[in-house]
Amino acid sequence: MHPRVLAWLVMALPIGAVLGALLVLTLRWIRLRRRVPGDPESLLLSAVSGSLRERGELAASLGELRTVHERLLDALPTGLLWVDQRRRVAALNRRGQELLGVTPGVVGLEAAFVLEPYPWLREALEAEPGPAHRLGALDRRWRIQRMEAPDRIGALVLFEDITEGELEGRRRQLRERFAELGEMTAGIAHQLKNGLAVLKGQGQLLDRAGHGAAAAVLLEETEDLERLVQRFLQWAKPLEPLSEPLRLEDVAAQALTELKRRPVSQGRSLLSEGNGAAIGDPLLLHQALVNLVENACQATPVGGRVLVRISERHLDILDEGPGLSEDMARRMLRPFESGRPDGTGLGLPLALKWLNAQGADLRLSRRPEGGTRAEIIW
Repeated sequence: MHPRVLAWLVMALPIGAVLGALLVLTLRWIRLRRRVPGDPESLLLSAVSGSLRERGELAASLGELRTVHERLLDALPTGLLWVDQRRRVAALNRRGQELLGVTPGVVGLEAAFVLEPYPWLREALEAEPGPAHRLGALDRRWRIQRMEAPDRIGALVLFEDITEGELEGRRRQLRERFAELGEMTAGIAHQLKNGLAVLKGQGQLLDRAGHGAAAAVLLEETEDLERLVQRFLQWAKPLEPLSEPLRLEDVAAQALTELKRRPVSQGRSLLSEGNGAAIGDPLLLHQALVNLVENACQATPVGGRVLVRISERHLDILDEGPGLSEDMARRMLRPFESGRPDGTGLGLPLALKWLNAQGADLRLSRRPEGGTRAEIIW
């Protein structure tokens, strides 16, 4: 519904009710004036009776109109706030109450008091009517619009939480980028693999010829490149995930057992708590969780703790590292964006690809107490 149409609709219903009431009273008055004079007492009783009846009918009509009006506003998928000229909250629909975490009882209260935790809404009320704009507040993303309306009714603001929509848009872009890069890297990786096989053979020949030091350097570099190529091939490989019931605590236990055997976990405590279930691919989930816990170990200083917290259709990997900024959290999910000088930039994107393939999602955020939270959600 167009914002201008919505603004006029918000006011047209109550104004129409008042005009209708005035019309009914005017017609009643005209009928009384045309009556033939009779018994004054009977005439008075008749007038009072008719007036009470019409007031009752009018009250019922206004009540029905108010109910329709409220239901119309409550049906809106976005929040709608109306502040009258006395700077009081005149209306706040159901979606608006949910977004702000308030009850219907705020209607009639001072807007400054109700909106004290929401300075961005107060600023919108003072702004001139105009197109919708986006902003960040309360760790969420909002779309907000000061709607045009006659000055006598105060101010109307339309607002909605667009955080999930923006995240889904970024994830869609990542998936499209994954597909394009996958096709490109598949061909490059196969070509590199053939060349590396030749280099590795030459290194082995050097070793047999007595040039052990030169051969060792060549073979070490070749093996590092082979691992990188293997990551490229994993990236490009099409997935055919399974879909079966999983006990998340069992998957977490297997991943932690594997990580405890790796040098990266030495000096760090790896723990899990909670339980829950989900539908997914056990191998892909295991690989994704191993990647995420390994990243958490690399971020956590020696003596720190990495915790896997489990609930229904939900896994949290919590580290005690320096934490990620919002911009870095977005970048780390892009291919070839690494937070370490020796990183390939494919660990987290691969984990995201494996999770998306089984209907799960990955989110990275800074923990208030320090460190990073990697969240797997179905």
